[in-house]
Amino acid sequence: MAGSEEVIAFLPAENFLNLSISGTYCGLNCPYCRGKYLRGMTDVSDPERLKKVLNFYYIKGVRGYLISGGFNKEGYLLIKEDHLRVIREFRKDKEVVFSIHLGLAPEELIEEVWSSGIDYVDFELPPSNRYVRYMKNLPRKEVTDYLSLLQKLLDYSKGFAVPHLVIDSIMASQDEELSIMKAVSELRPTLFISLVEIRKTRNNFGRVHEALKLARKLFKETSLGCMRPIKFKEHDKVFIKEGLLDRIAVPRPQLIRELRLPVIKACCGIPKNKFFLFPLIKH
Repeated sequence: MAGSEEVIAFLPAENFLNLSISGTYCGLNCPYCRGKYLRGMTDVSDPERLKKVLNFYYIKGVRGYLISGGFNKEGYLLIKEDHLRVIREFRKDKEVVFSIHLGLAPEELIEEVWSSGIDYVDFELPPSNRYVRYMKNLPRKEVTDYLSLLQKLLDYSKGFAVPHLVIDSIMASQDEELSIMKAVSELRPTLFISLVEIRKTRNNFGRVHEALKLARKLFKETSLGCMRPIKFKEHDKVFIKEGLLDRIAVPRPQLIRELRLPVIKACCGIPKNKFFLFPLIKH
């Protein structure tokens, strides 16, 4: 079991860039987002602009890139072959890491993404069928569709997918989210990331605590991801001190100083063999 001295804090900041290949457009318009998160990303909907952005920020020291954007009505990323071609050409002679929000992509698109040089898929898992229908706006999809695709992604290569499970959702019960966590563990991912639902009502500390304790038992390496309410970060110290985490994204600066957490300036989902690309700060 990990102790606080082993937990690594991840701060993406200026070294890890979030890119939207659809600008602010999304065909789903999910109620928890409605394009808000896309507006905070760099617009690279034009493949030629993607090329310029990648090169510009690489010179400035960026070594990590998240390829994201809006999804279509079937629930997967609206990415073009030209975008993947730019990525493939860009990384030929460079040490970088690419992740992607792919969604429920068809197998032929997965093949194209894999061959383009994307390092891993940030794969968000819904905690219930209700969540899929009402929070993801996908009435014809179910959790089993996500689990089936996750298995395929993990079969490509170790670490090609990093599952992110939304916990403490008002659209799921605790039993549902824990059951899905157990199903994910049977697929043996290298890393498992928990996301705490962001909403107006107060989150349930006890429920998140139980989920993280189970994740600690089921997975070799666990992280608490950046999607969690700012106020909920007051509980980060408890999770770290109890040894429930190996990684944590964007904890409060004072907690980093208090617990003397080492910091890597990257996304918390990056594989260990890519750590060397990013600044490491030890306190």
